[in-house]
Parts: sequence; C-alpha cells; structure tokens
Amino acid sequence: MKISSYLPTKQTELASFKTWIKIKGADTSLVRATLATKNTKYISVGTVIASSGCWSFLKGGFVLDSPSSISNLTFQNSDVIGTDISFASSSLQPFSDEEWTINQQYKVYKERLRAVTIHVSDRHGNRLQGAQVTVEQISNEFPFGSAIAKTIIGNSPYQDWFVKRFNAAVFENELKWYATEPEQGKVNYTLADQMLEFTRANQIAVRGHNIFWEDPIYTPAWVRNLTGDQLKLAVNSRIQSLMNKYKEEFIHWDVSNEMLHFDFYEQRLGPNATLGFFETAHTSDPLTTLFMNDFNVVETSADVNSTVDSYIMRMKELLRDGVTMDGIGLEGHFSVPNLPLMRAVIDKLATLDLPIWLTEMDISNKFDEQTQAIYLEQVLREGFSHPSVNGMMLWSALHPYGCYRMCLTDNNLRNLPAGDVVDKLLQEWKTGARDGQSDGYGSYSFHGFLGEYSCKGYPEAPLYNGGILKDYYNQAADDLQTKRRIAAVNEPFFILQNLTQGTKYCFSTWIKIKAADTSLVRATLATNSSNDTCVGTVIASSGCWSFLKGGFVLNSPSSISNLSFQSSDVIGADISVASASLQPFSDEQWALNQQHKIYKERLRAATIHVSDTHGNRLLGAQVTVEQIANEFPFGSAIAETIIGNSPYQDWFVKRFNVAVFENELKWYATEPKQGKVNYTLADEMLKFTRANQIPVRGHNIFWENPTYNPAWVQNRTGDQLKLAVNLRIQSLMNKYKQEFLHWDVSNELLHFDFYEQRLGPNATLGFFETAHTSDPLATLFLNDFNVVETETCGDVNSTVDSYIMRMKEILRGGVTMDGIGLEAHFSVPNLPLMRAVLDKLATLDLPIWLTEMDIMHKFDEQTQAIYLEQVLREGFSHPSVNGMMLWSALHPNGCYRMCLTDNDLRNLPAGDVVDKLLQEWKTGTRDGQSDEYGLYSFRGFLGEYSVSARYGNRSFNSTFSLCNGDETKHFYIQL
Repeated sequence: MKISSYLPTKQTELASFKTWIKIKGADTSLVRATLATKNTKYISVGTVIASSGCWSFLKGGFVLDSPSSISNLTFQNSDVIGTDISFASSSLQPFSDEEWTINQQYKVYKERLRAVTIHVSDRHGNRLQGAQVTVEQISNEFPFGSAIAKTIIGNSPYQDWFVKRFNAAVFENELKWYATEPEQGKVNYTLADQMLEFTRANQIAVRGHNIFWEDPIYTPAWVRNLTGDQLKLAVNSRIQSLMNKYKEEFIHWDVSNEMLHFDFYEQRLGPNATLGFFETAHTSDPLTTLFMNDFNVVETSADVNSTVDSYIMRMKELLRDGVTMDGIGLEGHFSVPNLPLMRAVIDKLATLDLPIWLTEMDISNKFDEQTQAIYLEQVLREGFSHPSVNGMMLWSALHPYGCYRMCLTDNNLRNLPAGDVVDKLLQEWKTGARDGQSDGYGSYSFHGFLGEYSCKGYPEAPLYNGGILKDYYNQAADDLQTKRRIAAVNEPFFILQNLTQGTKYCFSTWIKIKAADTSLVRATLATNSSNDTCVGTVIASSGCWSFLKGGFVLNSPSSISNLSFQSSDVIGADISVASASLQPFSDEQWALNQQHKIYKERLRAATIHVSDTHGNRLLGAQVTVEQIANEFPFGSAIAETIIGNSPYQDWFVKRFNVAVFENELKWYATEPKQGKVNYTLADEMLKFTRANQIPVRGHNIFWENPTYNPAWVQNRTGDQLKLAVNLRIQSLMNKYKQEFLHWDVSNELLHFDFYEQRLGPNATLGFFETAHTSDPLATLFLNDFNVVETETCGDVNSTVDSYIMRMKEILRGGVTMDGIGLEAHFSVPNLPLMRAVLDKLATLDLPIWLTEMDIMHKFDEQTQAIYLEQVLREGFSHPSVNGMMLWSALHPNGCYRMCLTDNDLRNLPAGDVVDKLLQEWKTGTRDGQSDEYGLYSFRGFLGEYSVSARYGNRSFNSTFSLCNGDETKHFYIQL
C-alpha cells in the first residue's frame, strides 16, 4: 500500500522529515519513506521498522539538487505484501544552508567549547590587574584521526605530516585476521607492532580494527573451510591471541565488523556466536570500549540490511543477552551526503546512550577531488556538531597507488582539496594561543574548545515492570493495554500489604485528570501508624498523561497500607492512574546502586603507556600516580569569622575546593542603609579564597523573602524600587565581574514574590537578563528550599513540577539560566523521594547543585551525622548533581543548624562524616610497575593527577587530568 503527499520543494533546501507509522496485516514491517520529484524517481528519505497496534517513529530527510514544483512523498512497506500503513503527526521542516550552519555552530559552541576564567592574585589573595596571561591549546579533547597503513613504517615525512594533524589512528588492514594469520598457525604481528611503535612514540591513541569480519571474502581462506569444533577452536585462538598480546593497548575494538550485512560466523557457530565474541573480548580486556561497526547506516537509507532501526534492534538483542558493548561504529563511506538523514540517524542511535564514532569516513571516488572536498567538509561539520558523536576517523591511509577512495595528499604529501578541508577544520576547531592581561578584577576569560516533561498521549510502561504492583491489576488483563484500562479509574487507590520498616520504596505512575485543565495531584500513603503522608506529586493535565515519581521509607512496619491520590487544588477532579510501579530496595541494594553510579559517573579508567623515545614498550618501569585535586566541587559556607582566623582557614583549605559566603553578599549586608554600599567583608573573604585558589558561589543577588530585604527597600515601590534594584545589580555585578563561578540571581522565588508583586511578573526575567549581560561567563541559578529535602513532599509551593514550570517560564522568556539550586535543608531524609526529584529535574539538562546542605538541629549530633551521610552519598551518586555545598559556617554561637566542628575546630560527628567521605571519594596515591605491554592502568576519581615514572636512570614527571568520559583515558610517557 502507498500513501502519498504532494508538496512543493526548492533546490538546496535541507528538509528534515518525521512522522509516526503504524501497520496492519503483519507484526512488523520495514516501512520506507520515498520521494519522487519532477527530475527523480523514488529515492529513500527515511525508514522505520513499524509494528501493528502501536506507533513507531520515522525520522529522515533530504536535499534536492534541482527545484521541483510538485513532489510525491510516499510510504511503502519493503518486505510484507498487503500491509496497511497508517501515519500521523507528520512534519516536514525546510532549512536554508544558512539556518543549518547556524544550528551546527550553536551545537559546536554548546558541546565542544567551555568558558574558562583565570583568576590572578598574589599569594595574599589580592587581585592583580595587568598581569600578562598566555593561554595555548596544546591538545584537543575531541578525537579526530585517520587510518594508517604499513606505508607509514619508517616513512619520516609521512609520520611528521600525520602527527601534526591527528590525535587518533586506526590500522587500515594490519590487524585483520587475513593479515595476521594468512596461514593457519602462522601468526605474525610484525607490521602492527611496528605501527604501534610509531603511535606510542607520538602519544596517538589507536582504535583496534577488527577482531572478526563477518564478510567471508575478507576471512582467511583456510578459515572459510572450517566448520564446527575446528572453526570454534580457530576463533577462540584468534581472539585470545589478539587480546592477550594487545591488552589495554587499543582504546577500542571493533569486535564484529559489518554484522548487519554478513553472518559468516553465526551461520556456522550458531546465533550466539557474536555474543561469545563480545563476552570473551570484555573478559580479556575490560577497559577497552567494544564496538559494532557497519556501513550504509548513516550514509543512506536505501540499504535494507542496515537501516537505523535494524542497527538499534541488533544492538539491543546483544545488550539484552548481557553483552558489554560500549560503542556504535558508523563507517561513513559517503556518496552525495544527505545531512538531514545523517542527523536523523544519529539522533535515533543516540537514544541508546552509547558513544558514537564515525569510523571510516571518506567520499566516493566517482567524484572529482574538488567535489570530494566539498562533501567531506559537509559530513565532518555535521559529525563534529552532533553532541553524541565522540570521535571521527578518516579512511585515507596513503599507498603508492593512492587511497581506498579518497586521499588527503598526493604521494609527495602535498595537500589535495580534501586535505585543505581537514587542515582548515583543524584550525577552526582549535582555540590556538590567546594573549591578554588580567582585568580590573584580576581575571582573564575566554571560551575554548573542549528534558523536557512532556504530557503524553499514552502512558509509558511501568518502571520495574510494576514492581510489587505488577500482579495488582485484574489477572484477566494479560496485555499491557488491558492493564492500563483497568488501572484507569476515577478514585484510584492501592491496598498494600506487609510493607516493611526501613525498606526504600520507589513509586511511580502516570496521571491524567478531568474537570480541570491542570491540577496538583498528590500520592499519599496511610499505614497502620500514620495518616495520609505525601510520597509524590505531579502537576497533571486533562487529556494527556503526566509522570509522577516519588517514594518513601517507613519507620515501622505496616500490615495494611493505602496508597491513594488526591487533587490539592481542584474539587471534584477525576483522577486516572496507569502504569503504576512500587519497587522495594533493601539498604544493601540501595548502597550497591549508589556505588555503581559513583563508579560510572565519578571515576574513569586510565591507562599510562610507558615507552622509550623510539616507541618500544618498557616493562617494569616504576609508576607513581597521585590525585592532587578533585574535580567534583564539594564545599561549605563561610562567614566573616574566617577573616584573619588562620586555624579555621587551614582547616577549611585542607577539606574543601569551593566556598559560598553565608550572608556577606546579601543586600541587607552590603547596603543596610540606602546609598551606603560596603563590600569590605566580602572583599576580605575573597582574598582568602583567591589566595587558596578556591572558587566561590555568589549568593545572592535578590532574595524574594521581604523579611531578608533591607528595611529601606521594603518601603520602596514603583520607579523608586526599580531604580534601587538596578543600582544593586549593577554595583554588585560590575564590582565582581568574573569573580564568582555562580550567582543565585533569585533566591526562594517559589515561596515568595516580593519583587514580582511590586515590579510586575517580568521582574525576575529582567534580573537574569541584566546579570547575564554584566557577567556572561557566570552560571546563573534559581535557588529554593523544600524541593528535594522535604520528607513528605508536603510543601505545595515547591513541588518538583512547580520548580520545573517556573524555570521553563523564565527560559521561554529568552533568559540565560544555567543552573538549578536546591538548598537541601533536610529533616529526616527520604532518599527515594530525593532521587525521584533529582531524576525529574535532570530532564531539564541543567547543572544541579545542592547549595545549602545541613540537617535540622532538633536531632542530636550523632543522628545529624547519620542523616548527613545519607544525603551526601545520595547527592554524590546522582549523575546530574554537579556540586554540593554544606551550610555550616562557624560562628562563636555555633552554626545555622549544623556544625562540623566545635569552636576549637575539633570534629563533631558530622565533621567525621565529611572527613570520611573526602577520603573515600579520593584516589590517593597509586604505585606500581608497567606490565609486559608497557602499561599501568587504574581507575580514579575525576580530577588532576601528578604522575612520575622511573626506569633505570631515566625519569619523567608530569600532570594530567581525568575529565568525565565513557572511554579509557590514555596518557603517554616517554623515557
């Protein structure tokens, strides 16, 4: 069946197309969107593997090489005769070349660069104006490389040319089975070893390509004649030989090459052959990132073997079987690039949340060299601008006869047009040298290279398959849709039996209402010993489903409990519930999950390569690695009591790498009387932080609570208040431009509205605009309480959805707002609710900071410490939490609610917890020797490291950074 739409199209416009597809007459079918214009027959512009009974997402696009006044966009199934196709929610969005380029540039700016401010002061913390600062980028974090071949061995001009350009390499053929074992039992790695000597000597990371190639043509002839146990033995011998010899040598391994197109091994060894390959590779080399790699996935949608959905389904099959597979390889052998299709494919693959590499990029040699260069620039820019692309490799190894399809130079290493493109982009994507002077604030700044809560038409499947609620619905409901219908009742509640004390219960469900456009819906729990306790909230809508996520911990067991739902603000609102889940976790399970997330998010594997200056690996070199700074910001409030207090200063500096001033920047502190501005205390405190290289959060510009505004401000209205507000923000931001890494622009806006009542609903919008204009490199925050810390989500002013909606309102107003501040003044922690709130806030994709952490002083010191450890571990383990600040500034009369020490700086129980976690979250010193491969590997917390190596009378000392990343960090030492 064909379904057609007629539409006008223009030449050179890039068109992004998307729609939802459903079929009848088959369980699944490959549906292709094709375009016919006046000058072309049907060309494929997108595909999806559609299903019956549900909707699947097709995303694609096209570019026309000639205008067409009328065109036909058609949907056809490729593999099932007589299938009916339905489509809905279609969109075709044209972009001019200029619009497409602007979008690429924005994404490059957002994903590949970062703002940096260098603070220059003397050793007493006094800012230095006019200091000469020189910054030069000496290496690029983004891996951009090329294939090399044996022709590079001993070829100094070619080696020099390569090293000047690329920071990554891949061996074109020299690791392939037919190259290393052309005759059975005669294994020869000589060429690969010599090429590795070159890459090691020049500290170039190398991809391992490949272990097995599924195309029988490129399998050794003797292997093609093997079957059964003989083939199994040969395969095991191959993978063990390769992985043992080159353990931790390569950053990646293409374990299975071109599996979507060929199945040599699975035909002969069974459907689990590839599963076994990945398992063995991971066991042999657990720090290497393992890839599938295939062609015609991103280059075209015309190849039925390698559609984007085919690739996703194949990877999910392997992942479901427990395979450790960490990367998606897209060969990138392009003909005429279709950039909208390329972007659509990468967008869909990005949903797997795995690193994507373009592994063998080139342009077909049917084009002349100038056209190749034009097309190469297009695909390189598209790849570099996509946030999910982690690296790009060109397939341009030089041979006497040329290259596979595209060369960058001739045989005399003179650039061809494609080489000119590469050199141009290498310069464009590098910061280069920057020279300047520190400004009046002692700062020198530059920019250098380095979701959404949707209301859904249908509820998603329940988390944890429903948990202990999975059997709650009518047992006759065999399919999910039936379960959802039965679950959707007007007065929903769940009767829960035998809830246990201390168990952490994570609850989630989808909510829809009637009788109102929106309503705050609360999930409440009544147990044997408590009345209705709020365990989660959502701002629900009529006509669509919204996601509620929460949780609870009981302080006593309950044999019968009632989990119910109420509207907080609409009388008679009908509430429907679907896909509910309640999942219990023991303390041990919860702690294991935290540890897993810390291991994944806060640490990174590192491999140090030790070789001599010729690239020969050195066995037995003594390697010492020490973490000298932690990347994760963990700090505390300080007050004026730290000024001149050397013991307190020493105590603070030994522990914390970030600070915030408790009150000294607040308006009532800096201008208690109109016009008499005094920043003396803040300046003195900044001298201390500068002298010790401690960044500081700026807290705060405006506090919406009228109680904490200067008395004279509370009496101002209209133009008088507007003038005072403008003077405040200009004075503060001009004086401290680029001094603070954050500014809490609006404090406690969810609870109070002093300025918006008096200056109008756009007052906060204006505050953020002015702050950003005055200090564009500072991260700007909202900051509020009772969002994450409330034990029972009982504060209707600061529900998680209220915070999200308020931030979205401000963002829609065009404001630059970069951070989410959660004060985190805890009573009894509810960790499942805390995690649920952080998870929902994380969909905004903004940095989250826990800004004022403490525990209520109604508890004794030991209980405070127990609760503090719980919330610190939960915060540190959440991948979206970018920093944590304690609210424990020391005063003669104690602290706001929780102290870490007494006035003699002797630790209280809370201080012991902090010191314990600081030690636990630091790598410390590691000593060892390089192994037979010249390698020393470890996994360390993110941050700065010193490294030293000794071998005989030769030594080496340097530093390196472990920044956040999925792949092993490689550092090269030459002795």
